[in-house]
Amino acid sequence: MEEIKKYLKDALGIDIEFNSVKADYLKSLPIYITSTYDFQLIKLYRQDILLVFVKHDFTTDSLRKHLDIIRTTLNIITVAVIRQLESFNRLRLIEKKVPFIIPGKQMYLPDLLIELKEFGVRIQDQPQAMQPATQLLLLYHLQVEPLDEVNLKGIAEKLWYDGTTITRVAYYLHNMGICSLQGQKEKSLHFNANKKELWEKVEPLMNNPVKTTQYYSGWVSLTDGKLFKANINALAHYSDLNGDVVEYYAVCPGQLKFIGPVNPAKSNPLEGNICIEEWKYNPRLLTKNEFVDPLSLYLCFRGKPDERIEMALEQIINNIQW
Repeated sequence: MEEIKKYLKDALGIDIEFNSVKADYLKSLPIYITSTYDFQLIKLYRQDILLVFVKHDFTTDSLRKHLDIIRTTLNIITVAVIRQLESFNRLRLIEKKVPFIIPGKQMYLPDLLIELKEFGVRIQDQPQAMQPATQLLLLYHLQVEPLDEVNLKGIAEKLWYDGTTITRVAYYLHNMGICSLQGQKEKSLHFNANKKELWEKVEPLMNNPVKTTQYYSGWVSLTDGKLFKANINALAHYSDLNGDVVEYYAVCPGQLKFIGPVNPAKSNPLEGNICIEEWKYNPRLLTKNEFVDPLSLYLCFRGKPDERIEMALEQIINNIQW
């Protein structure tokens, strides 16, 4: 607690006082929460804040859910206090809008519009979200075949990109510490983590692959290999969720304007029975069946405030054979 006092004084120029939390105040919370965390009350900028001290190892999803339960049950701003945390997990918490304080390092308090990184230490700005080619390369490595030790020319051929683009991608990944570049004349990638660890590290930097959508009335054919089942219907394929009467399909960049091989006519979301998503990269390269790949699908739905969707996404990740 003294570390937090000093950190808030140094970073924000304010003095705070801690107030113990009585058992009666917490009795409406589930016992698995009250036994997992310690609690203290403070006042910051005239706002009552409940500090939730994390005592054990955690996942970002479980911490977010627990803080949501505490906040809604007690109707108070709730902030996790974490002793130390790796940078990519900090990014995951920020991406999920989980308020936290790491004493002496960083605080993220979106309810108070505060985000401060290591006080007194100059660090790099948070990197921009990944470009489509970078995301495609990583998802290909994670789901289709390993790209370790494959030279950059070979990677460009596999992903249907030019060599210059893949070279830029390789140096971005190298500079981010996601992989290292090996070789002199012919460079290749070497990833610094196993697939599960790699996914956890890069997922916060990734984007929703959908660029734009268009609704149609009519019917289309999957026989030409240009359309892949997507959205809620693909989610139903990979999980226990029910599908939708609207047929969702994904196409590669630039193909949306060529839709119309059978009998669709442009419509609107209320009347259309077909929705075509134009993706930022080619979905064909990541799947061996008629459905888009599970990790891209996860990125399409990530952050949706729907408990059924969240359960389906958890099921997808748990079923991945890393």
